[in-house]
Amino acid sequence: MKKTSLFLILILFNISIMNVFADELSWSHETGDDIASIAVSSDGAYIAVGSYDNYAYLFNKNGTQLWKFQTGSNVESVAISANGQYVVAGSWDTRVYLLNKSGEKIWDRVTSGEVNKVNITEDGSYITAITKDYSVFVFDKAGKEVSTYNSRNRLTTSSVSPDGSYIVAGTNDANVFLLSKSLERLWEYKTGGNVQSISLTPNASSIVAGAFDNKVYLFDNKGSLIWSKTAGAAAHLVSINKDGSKIFAADLSGNIYLFDSSGKQLFKRKLSDKAISVSMVPTGNYIAVNSNDRVISLIDNSGSLLWSKENENALNSLFLTPDGKLIVGSKDNKIYFYDLSSYMGSGASQPPKESTPPEVPQQPTTDVNPPVAPKEEPPPISAPETTPTTSSSFPYIYLVPIVVVLIAAVAIVFMKKGKTSTVSQEPKEPKETKVKEAKAKDEIKCPFCGSPIEKGIKFCGSCGNTLTENVEIKCPDCGATIGKDGKFCPECGKKI
Repeated sequence: MKKTSLFLILILFNISIMNVFADELSWSHETGDDIASIAVSSDGAYIAVGSYDNYAYLFNKNGTQLWKFQTGSNVESVAISANGQYVVAGSWDTRVYLLNKSGEKIWDRVTSGEVNKVNITEDGSYITAITKDYSVFVFDKAGKEVSTYNSRNRLTTSSVSPDGSYIVAGTNDANVFLLSKSLERLWEYKTGGNVQSISLTPNASSIVAGAFDNKVYLFDNKGSLIWSKTAGAAAHLVSINKDGSKIFAADLSGNIYLFDSSGKQLFKRKLSDKAISVSMVPTGNYIAVNSNDRVISLIDNSGSLLWSKENENALNSLFLTPDGKLIVGSKDNKIYFYDLSSYMGSGASQPPKESTPPEVPQQPTTDVNPPVAPKEEPPPISAPETTPTTSSSFPYIYLVPIVVVLIAAVAIVFMKKGKTSTVSQEPKEPKETKVKEAKAKDEIKCPFCGSPIEKGIKFCGSCGNTLTENVEIKCPDCGATIGKDGKFCPECGKKI
């Protein structure tokens, strides 16, 4: 009974430990190929997914697949209206598809090439598409082409406001420029290297660009340079939050940065590998980053690591919702849905064990226009500092209860063997001793010579005297005289 109780206690302990350190994964769903893109409605109720299996999918927040729609090739990008009523899919079959909430096609339009990026306004009034060669197409809800910009293969990156009013582009000859919906060039700025990444606020009031001159640039919508900041290597990834108050940047050395709108550095953090995708909540207070070593990190706006996880497969996309839901698209054909609301709500952070702590923020400075780089090659990148990995692929804490159970089992086995050994080693009383004691109980002493004699004999074996009448029986324990026919000692009560 005691052993059973002990094992029950250990099992309950094991379960409690597993629950405390359980994965935050709520659900996952497997498609026919790699996940390329994820978009979520403003209330988090609907999740649109694009896959290399040629399908666009719609799920609810519980992981139920509502429908899937087949295109002619890989679905590289998806977008969804704020209320989830419209889904846009951009496919490598050169088409843009507008679908309703039920998965029915409203229309599709042909572009000039493979579609790499799509977007839709919150109310679904305008749809934008960017092709592989960075040409831009703007459509209204009815499918009418509002404007088109042909990049002629000189763009390295481009972005468009959700309603198509502004198109911003970065070129392979180090220029950033802004176009209106009518394709009028509003302004152009020369950086010091190839422009690799661009992001803008929904109303295009602020525009951020990252270039191979190791700098991050922030512009207003009139083309004025607000500030520029030097990174540790080529700035290949940038993002700006909804109101332009937080600007994220990453360089090829694995550093990530967060600035405010004045240029003040809020943090700088070193990852174990370069960041390849980012998702920031509208307030900019929380950032999800996917690095090249397959690690996802959740970081707050002070640079503290709140949560991290290493995945077995590379990741293509991720989306962080304001209420703390993280949806990840992986190259193992799966969508993963994590609930990180407890980390974002409590603000409790993990120790920064996998990357260097945030650096002291720098004072804002404004750089003048940099000289044009003579070559388009990115500057040499210094070897990144060696840092521990961001997260282990296996939660080794799970081994603790298992080890405890094994140790307890081994201890019980050894205790059982010890008891058996103790019992077996107890000295056994020799049979001769027991026989002698039995004989001693039947022996009495001769009244003439004092020699021991057996009860009932008639002559003493030592002196030869007759014992029939003269025998005096004495108690073998206390020596008291016992009557001839006595059966118990009158002194000690010993049975004779």
